Amino acid sequence: MAERINQLDGKQWLQYSFSIWRDIQKNKEEWALKHPAMFPIMLVERLLDIFTNSTNQVVLDPFMGSGSTLIATKNKGLKGIGFEINKDYISMAKKRLENEYKTMFNANGNYEIIGDSVLNLDKYITPNSIDLTVTSPPYWDILNRRRSADHKAIRTYSDSAIDFGNIPDYEQFLVSLQDVFKKVCMATKPNRYCIVIVMDIRKNSTFYPLHADLAKKMEEIGFFLKDIIIWDRQKEYNNMRPLGYPYSFVVNKVHEYILIFQKNHKEQV
Repeated sequence: MAERINQLDGKQWLQYSFSIWRDIQKNKEEWALKHPAMFPIMLVERLLDIFTNSTNQVVLDPFMGSGSTLIATKNKGLKGIGFEINKDYISMAKKRLENEYKTMFNANGNYEIIGDSVLNLDKYITPNSIDLTVTSPPYWDILNRRRSADHKAIRTYSDSAIDFGNIPDYEQFLVSLQDVFKKVCMATKPNRYCIVIVMDIRKNSTFYPLHADLAKKMEEIGFFLKDIIIWDRQKEYNNMRPLGYPYSFVVNKVHEYILIFQKNHKEQV
């Protein structure tokens, strides 16, 4: 008998199975944080509801940022592991966990923050030990550029040479991501999932379909694309401009892709 993927009832299963999610929102605390690319705890919690079925499971975020994944795993009684190279965001994540729970839970083994490059993941995590990965990698060097759609200022993530957001070449950026997810794949248990949240990129007049390009790289290393959910973020954008008007029609991107990968995926009969 096949193992249940989660503990959802039929009503929740149906609700979450719709291919566009429009109800995911940041809370007040998340809006107040000065992090350039944070996804809401609400989003991670929903993904945990779908792709975990036991509190004994371990969840990885190789690009931890402000710690949303670790907070969500704690809320759900799971163990979370996060990698982050930016010391400021490590401090932010720890403060968020402290403020959320009034104490540090690291002593209880509920989370682990690793202040090292995720390229060294295999030094810390044994093969076939991760039940689920939920992450949002850098969107290339988009934060280093002023956005024309809503005039948001440049918000460089870090000045580190190992920061993927500082890689100037798109193909090299994709290869670097592939190197990371190859290590993630090795750490992931067979048939378990890796959820990657990304947005496509436009630089000047060139469009880069990051979600499709990353999916190809992932399939080369053993993660197979199982499905895609569209995260509709239109409500968050309130200062948009008619891009290209009136000479060249340009789309204002207000959605992100939730890419659902499975390791060694085989269709269940």
